[in-house]
Amino acid sequence: MSILYFSQFYPPENIASAFRADEHSRAWVEDGSDVTVFTGWPNYPTGSVFPGYKVEMLAEERRYGVRVLRSKLVAKPNTNIARRIMNGMSFLVCGAINIVLNGKRIGKNYDIVLASSGTVFAGCLGLLYAKTHDLPFVIEFRDITFEQMVATGTSEDSWKVKIMRTIELYLARSSAHVVVLTKGFKRLLCESGVDGNSVSVVPNGADAAVCASSDVSDELVLGYYGTMGISQDVPRTLKYAEAVKRLGIPLRYVIVGEGATRSDVEKAIATNEYPFARLLRGMPKKELEHYYQVTDVCVVSLQPSASFNATLPSKILESFARGIPVLFIGPEGEAAELVRESGAGIALTGSDEENIATLRIFFSNPDYRDELRAMGDRAVRTIECRFSRKKLASQMLDILKSAADRGNRHDD
Repeated sequence: MSILYFSQFYPPENIASAFRADEHSRAWVEDGSDVTVFTGWPNYPTGSVFPGYKVEMLAEERRYGVRVLRSKLVAKPNTNIARRIMNGMSFLVCGAINIVLNGKRIGKNYDIVLASSGTVFAGCLGLLYAKTHDLPFVIEFRDITFEQMVATGTSEDSWKVKIMRTIELYLARSSAHVVVLTKGFKRLLCESGVDGNSVSVVPNGADAAVCASSDVSDELVLGYYGTMGISQDVPRTLKYAEAVKRLGIPLRYVIVGEGATRSDVEKAIATNEYPFARLLRGMPKKELEHYYQVTDVCVVSLQPSASFNATLPSKILESFARGIPVLFIGPEGEAAELVRESGAGIALTGSDEENIATLRIFFSNPDYRDELRAMGDRAVRTIECRFSRKKLASQMLDILKSAADRGNRHDD
């Protein structure tokens, strides 16, 4: 099978969508498929093109058997919505130019076109290519952006939300099949009029890679590793770490990443109210492994908005895969349910006062270390049973083959 995969982000970029695109593509190649990924020049999240890359209109490389086409874009740091839109729009515009002017280099003998959204710009580019060459199209929604915009404070009646909703629903209705990451996302699309029979849920996955034990000191190490956007509400997590520290537990909180609210975290730490917190710049996945190896609990947070009920952050699965329990702070929904049902962490979905009281009860138990170890064991079992990357990549490939078969029958 020959697959053309549009994804704005791809390794060496450090972001969940890049990991998913890379690991799925490599699994499909191992299964015998030919995979071409159409992506941008690596620049996320700093907005600086990675060392070793020189921007061209269109360039080609090979990564683990995957053909990678890199299209020109305007690199901008992930610090505010205007810069993110400029970055995404440039990927769309330059990608469209490449489709017109460099069509022979891209090729057209594909069985299926897949596009991963977000960003929504990659989805639009994939649909443009599919329509141009009359190929079946599958859209993958990593987020439902119009819902996420409401969750972070934009009015539901805003023209911005209405435009995004129109674009995303158009992508869904124009596709041979839709893939979403959570059951809640499927429900949102169905409530918006998308046929449920054309929507499949393929969650994020991870491969179990248990870290070495961190029992080298009495210090409790908390870690937040990932994007620090408005959605994640990372500054709020500092007060939770402080509540544990006040129990007399030696504690260190390591925060690694970039994003729109990083400056707020910097300001909070600069007040010296959180001397136990250490803020580091985003780093490659391989370098981050050192911090995972000494982490006792991974912090995952979301804004406490009902609009995030359907969101399942990939950071939860990355932590589970390493045998590290999760402290989830956010709304009731799929993330909280997974943490509770798996028994692999603590889910805090109440008010700050209620949540901090729950934390104090847990960490006041003299045997809390034993419980954290048991949570870590349950985390790994959860990954192996429910979120194996290889199994999920195979499930995704079956969906693509089915959509391609339907497209071929339609042509006949």
